[in-house]
Amino acid sequence: MTLEYGPQPLKPLNTETRHGFEEQYNSEQFLQSLANEFQFYFDDKRHKTNGNPIPDEVKLKDEDLYYQPIPDWKIVKDRQKTVSAALLLCLNLGVDPPDVIKPHPCARIEAGVDPLNFQDSKKAIEQIGKMLQNQYETLSLRTRYKQSLDPCVEDVKRFCTSLRRTSKDDRILFHYNGHGVPQPTPSGEIWVFNRGYTQYIPISLYDLQTWIGAPSIFVWDCSSAGNILNNFKKFVQKRIKDEDDGNYDNASPSPAIAFKECFQLASCREGELLLMSPELPADLFTCCLTCPIDISVKVFLLQSPLKDTKYKILFENMNSRHESSKNSAPEGSFRSSIPNVKIPGVLSDRRSPLGELNWIFTAITDTIAWCSLPRNIFKKLFRHDLMVAALFRNFLLAKRIMPWYNCRPISDPELPDIIANHPLWTAWDVAIDEVLSKLVEDLKKENMNENLENTIALQQQDSIQGFSSKGINHSQTPQQQTDIKGGNIHSQSRFAVGNLSTMSLANYSSAMPRKSQSSPLITQPTPQQQYTGFFEQNLTAFELWLKYSSNSRKPPEQLPIVLQVLLSQVHRIRALVLLSRFLDLGPWAVYLSLSIGIFPYVLKLLQSPAPELKPILVFIWARIMSIDYANIQSELLKEKGYAYFISILVPEWGLGGSNNLGRNNGSSLSLNSGTMINTPRNKYASPIAANSSSPHIPGLYHSNDTTDEQKAMAVFILSAFIRDFPSGQKQCFNLDLVNRLRYYIENSEVPLLRQWSVILLGQLCYQHPLFKYISLDLGVFNTLHHSLDDPVPEVRTAALFAIQCSIIGFDEPEIVVQLKQEFDQQYYHFHNQLQQLQNAQGQQSPQMEQQQNKLEQRLNSIHFLNSQLENIDFGRLRKQEMSHVVKVLSLVNDASPLVRKQLLVYFSHILHRYYNLFQVVAFDSLIGELAQLEGNDIARQNIEHNSASHGSVFSAVWKSILILASDGMEEIRKLAYTLIDNVLSRLGTHPELKAPFAKMVNYLIQRRSAKSSMTGKPVFNMGQVHVVSGSDQKNKNPRVSDNPVEGLEDKSNGYYSSLNRLFQSLGISETSYESKREDYHFGASEAPGEIPSSRNSPFPTINQNNRMLNNKIPFKSTFLDYCFEYFQEPQMRRSEAEEPGSVEYTARVWRRNRNEEIIQETQHEKLLAISGDWSEQRCTLDNKTQPKLIKFSQFENYLITADERDNITVFDWESSQICSKFSNGNPYGTKITSLQLINEDDNALLLTGSSNGIVKVFKNMHDSEDVEVINSWRALTDMLLTPRSSGLLLEWQQMKGYLLATGDVKVIRIWDAHTESMEVDIPAKTSSLITSITSDQLSGNIFVCGFTDGSLRVYDRRVDVRDAMVRVWRGNGGRQGSSITNVHLQRGGYRELVSGSSNGVVELWDIRSEAPVTTFRDEYNQNLLSDAPVKKQVPTTLTCLQVHEHAPVIATGTKQVKIWTTSGDILSSFKNIPKSGYYNGTNTFSTNGIRSGLSGLSSTYGASGNSNSSFLSSLAFHPHRMMIAATSSHNSCINIFACGNKKYYDYDF
Repeated sequence: MTLEYGPQPLKPLNTETRHGFEEQYNSEQFLQSLANEFQFYFDDKRHKTNGNPIPDEVKLKDEDLYYQPIPDWKIVKDRQKTVSAALLLCLNLGVDPPDVIKPHPCARIEAGVDPLNFQDSKKAIEQIGKMLQNQYETLSLRTRYKQSLDPCVEDVKRFCTSLRRTSKDDRILFHYNGHGVPQPTPSGEIWVFNRGYTQYIPISLYDLQTWIGAPSIFVWDCSSAGNILNNFKKFVQKRIKDEDDGNYDNASPSPAIAFKECFQLASCREGELLLMSPELPADLFTCCLTCPIDISVKVFLLQSPLKDTKYKILFENMNSRHESSKNSAPEGSFRSSIPNVKIPGVLSDRRSPLGELNWIFTAITDTIAWCSLPRNIFKKLFRHDLMVAALFRNFLLAKRIMPWYNCRPISDPELPDIIANHPLWTAWDVAIDEVLSKLVEDLKKENMNENLENTIALQQQDSIQGFSSKGINHSQTPQQQTDIKGGNIHSQSRFAVGNLSTMSLANYSSAMPRKSQSSPLITQPTPQQQYTGFFEQNLTAFELWLKYSSNSRKPPEQLPIVLQVLLSQVHRIRALVLLSRFLDLGPWAVYLSLSIGIFPYVLKLLQSPAPELKPILVFIWARIMSIDYANIQSELLKEKGYAYFISILVPEWGLGGSNNLGRNNGSSLSLNSGTMINTPRNKYASPIAANSSSPHIPGLYHSNDTTDEQKAMAVFILSAFIRDFPSGQKQCFNLDLVNRLRYYIENSEVPLLRQWSVILLGQLCYQHPLFKYISLDLGVFNTLHHSLDDPVPEVRTAALFAIQCSIIGFDEPEIVVQLKQEFDQQYYHFHNQLQQLQNAQGQQSPQMEQQQNKLEQRLNSIHFLNSQLENIDFGRLRKQEMSHVVKVLSLVNDASPLVRKQLLVYFSHILHRYYNLFQVVAFDSLIGELAQLEGNDIARQNIEHNSASHGSVFSAVWKSILILASDGMEEIRKLAYTLIDNVLSRLGTHPELKAPFAKMVNYLIQRRSAKSSMTGKPVFNMGQVHVVSGSDQKNKNPRVSDNPVEGLEDKSNGYYSSLNRLFQSLGISETSYESKREDYHFGASEAPGEIPSSRNSPFPTINQNNRMLNNKIPFKSTFLDYCFEYFQEPQMRRSEAEEPGSVEYTARVWRRNRNEEIIQETQHEKLLAISGDWSEQRCTLDNKTQPKLIKFSQFENYLITADERDNITVFDWESSQICSKFSNGNPYGTKITSLQLINEDDNALLLTGSSNGIVKVFKNMHDSEDVEVINSWRALTDMLLTPRSSGLLLEWQQMKGYLLATGDVKVIRIWDAHTESMEVDIPAKTSSLITSITSDQLSGNIFVCGFTDGSLRVYDRRVDVRDAMVRVWRGNGGRQGSSITNVHLQRGGYRELVSGSSNGVVELWDIRSEAPVTTFRDEYNQNLLSDAPVKKQVPTTLTCLQVHEHAPVIATGTKQVKIWTTSGDILSSFKNIPKSGYYNGTNTFSTNGIRSGLSGLSSTYGASGNSNSSFLSSLAFHPHRMMIAATSSHNSCINIFACGNKKYYDYDF
């Protein structure tokens, strides 16, 4: 259809996709990926933190409760133990105390003994004492128990003092039973007897404290026990006060402060009497503390409403079995209501009913205490002393039961009363009910089978015993036992093992079993029978908590129960998987688990050979080590737990016949050399080393069932284990391990494994010359060199870190001597052991022969290590060190700040190692810069030729530091400044260089003062910035009359001979690095001393900002801490941005929906672009300075501008407001030459390019307060800054993540945002400068450049770089003299490729054609608004050209804006003037032919004509909307025009 505009029809528009790109749209897969895949760049953690670990201040503040650190989680080995116990019984059987009137019948059972069953009261109390001791022994067998039965005062004193004397500083348990004496006095005195048992004698608590000392734990089982507890605390405070006043109690065996560590448990409060109910024992409190299972069952039956129905058989059965047939009526009346149930089994056997109940009770009480007590109190009571933990755990039961009988137990420290009503007590009742139900069912079946025939009785004897107890016979067949409902409670877990993030657990069931020594925790008997569903139910509850409540970051009450489930073989896998998911929540979860006591369990599990546990344990240990590796290293070393993780990497490690390191258990250096004694020094027998270049080695790389991600965790654990831990380093260094790590680095596709393998290799060599030398022979350093080119920035940084670890230290020669002595001692020790075994004639046994073989292997290993020590060549190591320096120099221009920062850390170590050399290099550099400053080329050449440091590797390092001092990242600049300041400050104190250096400083100060007085401007260039001041100003006039270089030249011969002598003394005899690096010999003078203070420095202007005072040389790398944080972050769940329902996810979905709406609503505007009026002015924005670059954001209402210097302004064109304004931080003389937007589908990032070649990426560009640089690098080096230079030109490809950078250079450099590294340099193949660049935004393979000679060149990345230029066009019909103003390839539409020349020629191209498909010229209509009959077209200069990304329109800018169709028809032409009523006082409107009064102006021209109007400086189309922004030279206004409804203008085209 032909469209008409005005009086003439428009030419037909192109309707076919150019360049053959229609194939892209024919691919359904490509279109689907285009619509659904959103690639975001510079969004990794390293960009948010600049590769720095989270500051300690943030962790301490912890606003999100993400850390919640518990630094004292570890239970120290030297904790106190209860080694002795005093059981003091004051019963006086048969005689009631005078202050208590007991009813009849009354509670009389003590420790399970009825005194009425004994005729002799002495035997009765002896039996009670024996049974009480037996009850306590169930809590702790290691405690020494002593009984004191009905004692007198002297007996108590002698008894207590003896115990304290034997116990020393350990804890004593003091149990007091006062049922046969009066209640304690109000002052807390307890009662005993006189020797004739005729009187009650009181004992003061103060005296008792003096006798028994501290620390102690007291159990008070008597009425009004609260009197004792309260007065005990008063006496402790009195003792402390007396000691503070200087009144020491010399009779006390313990200091007063030790009594604060005493604990007390009292049966009731003051004024309360103990219960006297005959159904319960008289010592109910003691029973709760010593036999909680029995008393819980008994009380449960007494309180149960089913005791007369369901549980009736328990009462009847027990009475019939245990009571005599003749009982008195009164006794029988209450005995019939007493259950005497004994749960079958053993407490220590968790496979028995009693053992399982005890196991459940421990889990419940631990959980109640953990949920109810502060963390410090819980740890103090339940994790330090086994006896204290058992008593307080059982005390929780007393807190629950005894209030039912009007007794309220109390303790010191006091426990809250809410413990008695905790919901978990209901679960305890359910567990008891399940066991009793099974017992009732068995008893009923037993009664039914008593009358069966003998044949059935024989069958009963062969049946499987469900319960084994006194007087109970089970008569179930195996089939019957299996079929009983509720009998076997889940003998096997229902849990189906799933995947744990990167941890594959699905193949565990098919793994072959392995033989190993059994351990107390890891045994593999028959499947464990479960009598209750308690643990499985709580695991399910924990799983639900993880699924629905884990975001609350509140401690789950099931966590202590999960800890107990680890003891169960039935549920262990499921518990470990759930525990892994919990630890994955963050550091707070790891700290909670460690504080609850999980560490000993997971440490013991490392002894398990089960293959299904490996992926889970390695995950758990990675989380633990990332939180607190320092507190764990010694435990791993002691238990040899590190071997578990080495075996994951080297499965044959530790097995006989393999050349491994783990068999030398007695050697501090575990290097097995049994097969390498006669091996050449540089040949190490290893199948990996010989085949490291092979892509696949059968049976090696996939030698076990672990994935590369799990191997990475194992490597990380080993890295954390040996970090700052030389003992661990010696145990882990292993030839097989080193070679396996090399293989992972060269072959693994998982970056995490490569990264940590590189780190571990570096740590294995750190400060250990022997390991460095062995690694050199193994080719480890060559592998590290290859890692410097890894595509992942973290791996490159890790390689730098590892190379830094290989720097030779000042004290390494002494380390060699120490190692030699250590090996000699070990050799002597093992040799003596071997001789003793050989001399034992006639006593040889297989065990002794095995021990003899081990000793011989250790002796061979030590012999080999000694030979390696003797062969260490430090000269060879130094050559390798210099090779490292040369290799890392290429990383100066790496695109990752993480890499460059680590490079500076490495340089700081090199500088610290060779301080004197760098002082000479810096001095020579200053002399050269002075000569260049004065313009004396002859002097400069003479200086460079005679320079002692010229061409050395140290000179290259110094220049690299100077380059990094102008880095785009502030942190890197500051680090570089610190190094420079440090060297210069030392230079001022150098014995030979300080005098000439002081002259140079004084000269520069005088020169600056002279120039400042003449011009009022700073005069130093970038070379002097780092010497004298922080000014970035250029030197406009470098000539002065006084030249100190000439004076220095007169003494050059003597001076440089002195420098040469200095270099020779440091081991450098020639100026060429390649010729001198073989001859390094370092003396003691290299070691740097203390940094001189600025007060002693002869140059007061240096270090005015004291930058170096904040950093110590060498820098300490934070890279390891940053890497550790990876294992502190959740890995099993999606990130916050991908989690549905999160704020970030919701915001991202909203932005995508908004973007789609904008695209849809702007589709119909494409037709309006041809038929509408483009001169409709939307708004005018004032930039305050002249904008040189403008750019619209696709979806936000942002217009970004950059002025002629470094100011960036972000406008909201919808509201005509400034959102933010900030500086790009350009040095003087440079400017912003390119603006690009990244990640526009989400939160857009602003990318700027400056004429000095530096690229910066800003986030939060719309907020001046929060805007920050997240990345910066030098995209191009050696930029030519000329008046005609175009600076740095950038083209960003969002789909591929490539940044094309070019400008005043001869190449187009392509950077990869994924890897943050240079991808390739494509030669431009012309001497002309590049003026513009554009590319195919979809495939990213084709890009086009325009040049100053008017040519256009098309490049294809898919071919070799030498043949990448596939097309050359000559614009402007092939005529010379005009350059390409701009070239642009549409992102959408029909993919038109448009170029515009400075002479006004606009051409459309197809890369398949030699000639342009369309050509037209922008000519200036001089009398456009005049009444002259002849309209004169005159040539003009095309200053800017833009193409709409989706609509078929082109905008050209001369002195006016013209809108064209892609077929060459002009649609609109208008002046770029401010909106009506807008006035900007900074503009010079008179030069534009516009009246000063702007009222009434619209789209018509100024009355005075337009011959003197300014040219347009910049144009920008909105990517989707029909809007265009325009700016003019010498004007700060930005006018935005929108395409409105069609208006008729009588234009004569």
